[in-house]
Amino acid sequence: MKTYNLTGTLKAIFLGVTLLALSSCENDVPVTAVSLDQQAATVAVGANVVLLPVIDPADATNKEVIWTTSNASVATVTDGVVTGVALGTATVTATSSDNSQLKAVCEITVVPSTGQVITVSGDITADTKWYAQAKYLLSGFVYVKNNATLTIEAGTVIKGVSNTKATLIIERGSKIIAAGTASKPIVFTSDKPVGQRATGDWGGVVICGLAKTNKHDDGTGVGIAEGGIGSKYGGTDDNDNSGILQYVRIEFPGIPLTSTSNSEINGLTLYSVGKATVIDHIQVSYSGDDSYEWFGGNMNAKYLVALGGLDDGFDSDNGFSGKIQFGLILQDPAKSDQSGSNAFETDNDADGSLLTPVTSPLYSNITAYGPFTVAETLPTGSKHEKAMHLRRGTMTSIYNSVFAGFPEGLSIDGQKGNSPTRADLNELQLENVIMAGMTVNYVEKTGTVATPYTVAQHEAYFRTTARNNRDDLTVADIIGSSLINLKSPVLLPPAGSVLLTGASFTNSRLTDPFFTAVTFRGAFGTQDWTSGWCNWDPQNTVY
Repeated sequence: MKTYNLTGTLKAIFLGVTLLALSSCENDVPVTAVSLDQQAATVAVGANVVLLPVIDPADATNKEVIWTTSNASVATVTDGVVTGVALGTATVTATSSDNSQLKAVCEITVVPSTGQVITVSGDITADTKWYAQAKYLLSGFVYVKNNATLTIEAGTVIKGVSNTKATLIIERGSKIIAAGTASKPIVFTSDKPVGQRATGDWGGVVICGLAKTNKHDDGTGVGIAEGGIGSKYGGTDDNDNSGILQYVRIEFPGIPLTSTSNSEINGLTLYSVGKATVIDHIQVSYSGDDSYEWFGGNMNAKYLVALGGLDDGFDSDNGFSGKIQFGLILQDPAKSDQSGSNAFETDNDADGSLLTPVTSPLYSNITAYGPFTVAETLPTGSKHEKAMHLRRGTMTSIYNSVFAGFPEGLSIDGQKGNSPTRADLNELQLENVIMAGMTVNYVEKTGTVATPYTVAQHEAYFRTTARNNRDDLTVADIIGSSLINLKSPVLLPPAGSVLLTGASFTNSRLTDPFFTAVTFRGAFGTQDWTSGWCNWDPQNTVY
């Protein structure tokens, strides 16, 4: 009978297993590093992006990772597949299951899905970006504050919600970066459908800066924005930078003046904006108040269009001292304001005081076409008035420009303040300017007038030989035999036009490198800078 040494056998088996295990452990390759194929990724709401982990060394035994997200309400992650949930940012982390100290992260930005409708209201207090693939609705007063920057992609469309006074307000210290392009302009417009849009459907765009103003609403040199907005503007930094506006259209904005003073909101309102701000290629169409209004500040701008505004095209007040070149004002005969609609209106302040800084902008190469360039007659009750209403102590100066087809041409108004005196002292300058086809060339302010200026004095000032101005031309001399079609205006002067010559930049005020020295008067020579980005028929554009 055979007997077995069971105990010995078990010992042998245990020893073998142990040796095998030791051998296996000795062959494991630990993870030494974890990385991801992307350190930053963008994903749309409802879409996915895949992150691939990279494990070092390549022959590591355990290549599994554990996925986590810092904010599941913005982005989720499962096995490396990241899903956008809502606009915002989140950090996705891949952690080695072999060694929890080894991690890699990817910063996820969730952007709108194509066509996603986003309603914006209240305050923007952190850096924010608006994307071209979304559709934005601006509701009520929206303030960018707390030194935040709002960046708007080229091609973005923002609609103001009607009946909410929808207005985008950039407060002091904050910025807007709205850099459109000729092929992808940024558009602010009405939320109403084709055929139902009207002036004043929404508020407009307001920028408040830290440059100087002569307004003293809240201490020396600080004003309070009109229209119930309430934001402060003004300071001591003439180099203040409120951002960039380029290739931007603003359509159907502007809250008209009511019986309550200072209740209006303009298409584009620039309060004490400093000269480090970049503004060019802007079109304001069918504003319910002024197309553009400057309150103090010294920002410069080129290529501005005011189309069919209810009130004034360019209005400057409270110490604005910037430079504007290449501007177009086209008035619609059917639209005028109760206060009187002018191409230019400018005051030092409402009282015509001597407060400084004095309103003293320099305009060159402006084309202003009044209602008689569009129609032979005006509707009953029309309030279209002046090409240039220079009043209340202003020192505004205009060069190399043309004004055609207004009921009234020039009024250097001394009812309040000393604008006539400034003209006679050559502080207020008009040079190489054409007035054509006015019903009346010069308007004398009557009644109680602080500084009278007669029609004869206007004529003597404007016709001074050294100024090289003209007031003897007709509308046809300027635009040709056909009236302007507001939906497809012909803007280039015809061959042989008086506008193609006669400009001068020898005046010391115009030697600043901001100005482009050209030979033509008015906004256009042989190139139409409105082509491709302006919209002459926003009423019938589908957005």
